[in-house]
Amino acid sequence: MKKILVVFMIAFSLSSCEKDQTDASECAIRMKQLFDNELKCTEENAMEVNLYSGKYQNKIVYFPNVMCPVCLGIPPSYGYSCSNEKISFDNFQNVTDIKQVYNSCTKKYLE
Repeated sequence: MKKILVVFMIAFSLSSCEKDQTDASECAIRMKQLFDNELKCTEENAMEVNLYSGKYQNKIVYFPNVMCPVCLGIPPSYGYSCSNEKISFDNFQNVTDIKQVYNSCTKKYLE
């Protein structure tokens, strides 16, 4: 009986461990950590600063951006490549294929 109880306690304690179930790339995880101080959620679907990726001068870049439907926001002026190279945008309109990578309200990777 004691053995069954010990096995049950071990199984319970292991099942309560949190595991990172993300399918995010290593680069996305590193970029989230790099911009962690800037990523925030004030109100879901109203005022969020999330992590995005885009293509700029044939490089994939990561940058935080404000998602606020009623705000007049300033677009990002720089981003980072996966090799931690800081890339300044001469014009944010030249950043294409923009995708949300991490949502600061849901705390989920979307890539």
